[in-house]
Amino acid sequence: MPSCGERARSCIDRELLRELPNAWRVAYFFFGIAYMLILGTSLMINPVTISTFLDSVGVDQQPLAQTYLPLVLLPVLFIYNFLWAALQSPQGLVLVVCGVYTVLYVLIAVQSWEHEHLPNRWAWTLFYATNTKSVLFPVMLWSVMNDLSSTKYSKIAYPALVTAGQVGGLAGSLLATEVCKVGGTSGLLVMQAVALVVIGGLVWIACVLASRAPATEDAPAEGSAREALTSMQPVAEQALRLEGAGEASVVPARPNGCVRGMRAVVQKLWEAVEGIILILTKPYVAGIFWVACAHLVPRVLLDYQGTSLTNERWPKSVPGNKDKQTSFFAWCNVANTVGTGLLSLCGLRSLVERGGLSLTLVILPFAMLGSVLLVCFHHEFWTVQAVLVLVNVVQYALNGPSREMLYVRTSKDIKYKAKSWSDMYGNFLQKFIAAQINLHINREQDACQPHCFNGLFTGVFTTVWVAVWAVIAGCLGRRHAQLVEKNEFIQ
Repeated sequence: MPSCGERARSCIDRELLRELPNAWRVAYFFFGIAYMLILGTSLMINPVTISTFLDSVGVDQQPLAQTYLPLVLLPVLFIYNFLWAALQSPQGLVLVVCGVYTVLYVLIAVQSWEHEHLPNRWAWTLFYATNTKSVLFPVMLWSVMNDLSSTKYSKIAYPALVTAGQVGGLAGSLLATEVCKVGGTSGLLVMQAVALVVIGGLVWIACVLASRAPATEDAPAEGSAREALTSMQPVAEQALRLEGAGEASVVPARPNGCVRGMRAVVQKLWEAVEGIILILTKPYVAGIFWVACAHLVPRVLLDYQGTSLTNERWPKSVPGNKDKQTSFFAWCNVANTVGTGLLSLCGLRSLVERGGLSLTLVILPFAMLGSVLLVCFHHEFWTVQAVLVLVNVVQYALNGPSREMLYVRTSKDIKYKAKSWSDMYGNFLQKFIAAQINLHINREQDACQPHCFNGLFTGVFTTVWVAVWAVIAGCLGRRHAQLVEKNEFIQ
């Protein structure tokens, strides 16, 4: 039996990827730093974005901005697919995307430096730039790594990369808490722009090192790539493989980049349709779709109340309150990150072993219902912030991993096509529903001050919503247990 020292050395070796050849280890090191910066700057810039929007536009416009977000994000994601297929260069794609967002953040930083209150149109630009970046950049980096990695190496390296991302997220949140010491909003915006340039350079170096590394024993991990991504996985390589099929003596004409890009977009649109069909025709998959997205409606309702009360506690009319809002939102992110890490390490495995997924899937619905009802009866600043941290921790530490475990007993088509549709379009749908409730029922306006929160409607709606959610989650957990017992898969 190995000693404690040997187990510790083994753990350290795994985290340092010493099982990999040196060239691949260095390449993954650069990928890891890039991933740290992506998640770190995301949690750093999100509080700035929220406080700036409240300061320049107003809390009453936030539900409207959330309503329009899918209309902005979908074209961005399709342009990303077009670029992936047209450029045929992972590092080229990253440099182009990083360059575009760097220019945006530099322009916004200049405006923030010149004006005490960021002009309205630039506040809207910052809102959509940050929200699209938070979706696009993790997907883009995982796409590049999946394109270059083998199945064997990805199993070794990816857990360490996830850990690096969590460290980066915590560091970014802590940096945002010191907003006053780093130049305020303008300073954090400049840091974001510089980080994007560094990310582009790191990914370029990693891609060059990976291309020069010794060939792996197996093919690139296309299967794991499909399973790892939850959004717009590029389809250019699939199209090229289909174009190249046929007699060996016939060399098909290679289409230009624009044609490849358009084919990738059309293929992605068709896969979205296939995803809907799989969800509608497979009850198990429809259940996963529901439990994966159902939390977003009550959580977005709570998010809006948290933002509104923060704006009320630190009104924008008082100089310096914008930075106080930014710091507070950042501390909430720190609490979410720390709580998620602790619950993941100490609670997830034991709960799954004792009660299976039936237990872990129903914890979040009841936590969400209790949180919303508590806010309905006691609508107060610290109450709302506390329950927001609670439901976010339960979602990230328990519900998210449990949802991924449900996909293990499904076919590759379901893992890729249905999961892609569920995680992207399903999220849009649920957030849109919540945004409409905030816009038409709970919207902060002068006519309904001091509080515009409709506790009666919100409580009744959430109770009905969670009742349906909990029943589906319980049935889904039992169905998963049956599939495991019989060693069956949903095809």
